[in-house]
Amino acid sequence: MSDESRKGPTEGGPVGRILTRRDLLKLGLAGAALSSLNRGCEKKSHPEPPYQSKEVYELTAGKSMYDDFDGNGNFQTYNQQNLAEAGKLNSRLWQPMSGAEVIQDPAARELLTVVNEEGQRVEYGVKERPGQGASGRTEDGPEIETVFDGDGNIIRAVPYTPGRPYHASQRLFWVGAKDGCLETESGLSVVQKGKVYGTAQAVPGGGGGWVLRMSYSLPGLMVCLLDNPREIGPADFGTFSADVLVSSASTARYFHAALDYHTTIPEQPPGKSWFTDLGIYKYPSGEVYLFAQCVNVNTGYQVFYHLGRAQLDKWYNLRLDIITQAKDPSLRDTEFRIEYYVDGVLKETETPEDSEILLDPARTRYGPTRFLIIYAEQADGECLAYFDNVRAVYKNRLS
Repeated sequence: MSDESRKGPTEGGPVGRILTRRDLLKLGLAGAALSSLNRGCEKKSHPEPPYQSKEVYELTAGKSMYDDFDGNGNFQTYNQQNLAEAGKLNSRLWQPMSGAEVIQDPAARELLTVVNEEGQRVEYGVKERPGQGASGRTEDGPEIETVFDGDGNIIRAVPYTPGRPYHASQRLFWVGAKDGCLETESGLSVVQKGKVYGTAQAVPGGGGGWVLRMSYSLPGLMVCLLDNPREIGPADFGTFSADVLVSSASTARYFHAALDYHTTIPEQPPGKSWFTDLGIYKYPSGEVYLFAQCVNVNTGYQVFYHLGRAQLDKWYNLRLDIITQAKDPSLRDTEFRIEYYVDGVLKETETPEDSEILLDPARTRYGPTRFLIIYAEQADGECLAYFDNVRAVYKNRLS
């Protein structure tokens, strides 16, 4: 990959940061992934001829599953089977850096019951809304703190900021902080000040399935590349979506996790990156936002959108669509529009100023490629994000 520059947003707006090839080497890219990425940057790769001359492929529309890590995705018509495999990254579909692994979903819903300082019973949990969210999951409502009196009646039920106390601690203690009463099977019991009565621990719910975990502790870019196909131009891009979660277990203060579409433009010296991101940004202040950006490093062009506040430990369905004249006749044949969706709702659009160049494969070099990414502004701890239910255009073998 030629020397890369990547700009990351700040709380007040975008800033620049340089990511060079030497930086990538320092980041510890897995050898195989690095060599394939570098080859793609140095010259336009050409697909291998099919092993069998009669093999026939088509590109899907992108709405079907690319990989849900549970064995569903990349369904091949010729043998009625999925290329995706449960619990692993199939090497025909992915090129990951070190630090990407498929694990059981750790973000299942949690429910704790504790006794507060007034001796009242308090439940913390997620209230589900009826129906299905855009990601296909049951749609979550806000975190709710519910307080009960001694007779089991609800005193109050109010939204609660996750992360305090039970998301941040593996275990809570039932401690009498002030004299009060606790209802038990044998009747009322006095809650005595300072006495430990038991413990409560958050445990995963059932059936969370497999998800992709990406962990990174160095400054710069970590990627997991979609490899079927590896290169896909804007005219064939269609749609690219995934469920994304940034974990409160992250110790890094300043990073983002995102969907990324990336290429380079050699005819614009110095021939560095053009990219667009849609993701979740964690700021040093602790605030978390959904964002989108579109950047041409060569020209200094950058648009950055705050798409609203986000929460840690919460799944969001993020989706990038590219619309060309074939779908929208009001567009010229030299331009395309990027649409940014969160949970199925269109948040922003952008028509890149270099659309004409990007639509011509002869005028770009590396890629264009699609990534799941973590980008760390500095080395100050672990960046931890999860991805699931990736949907994107893929090659379907017909015969």
